[in-house]
Amino acid sequence: MGIVAAACFISAWPASAVSANERDDYTIESFHYVAVDGKDADSQIKMSNKANKDIKVTMVLPKQNQAGDWLAYGFTSRESLQAFIEKDKQRLQDKFKITGSGPCCTDFYEYKNKGGQYIYWRDGFKNLPSSWNDRISSLSTASPSSSYSTTLWEHTSTQGYGKGVLFRHSDWYGKTANMASDWDNKASAIEIK
Repeated sequence: MGIVAAACFISAWPASAVSANERDDYTIESFHYVAVDGKDADSQIKMSNKANKDIKVTMVLPKQNQAGDWLAYGFTSRESLQAFIEKDKQRLQDKFKITGSGPCCTDFYEYKNKGGQYIYWRDGFKNLPSSWNDRISSLSTASPSSSYSTTLWEHTSTQGYGKGVLFRHSDWYGKTANMASDWDNKASAIEIK
């Protein structure tokens, strides 16, 4: 199975050209884990630094708690994430049907709010070229009818991936996710499946 991909460098309007009234603020900062490896997170897990350090991949949900923390699912390994994805794809199968062409790619931007240059990627895994390593500040996902999720990895595959942050397309399509300090200009690889 080959990887289908496309990349493009295009200038976009600067982030300052979009007024605050024309967009919602989806700056991704702190997380409130509602589940870890598919199990409900109790208050001890939420407060435990060790549990948070064991989380390798964070799936961000487009909702926040009253403190402003983004609700998220945590996964302690790529394998536990993959098991969740397979079950979740079956659950979403009837909800989103492919109906002709549509936005097929996730766009990655150098500045917040889709500002500056961008690249796009259709499917599969890609270690970012040196010109885009540690440069992504915001993203806009592909359609859920095209693919399931977009993941940013802190390291390349040869460096062991490191931590990841995942955006399920059914949650994030039509929204722009801005990376805060933990993920702003940190990604070295991207994956769309």
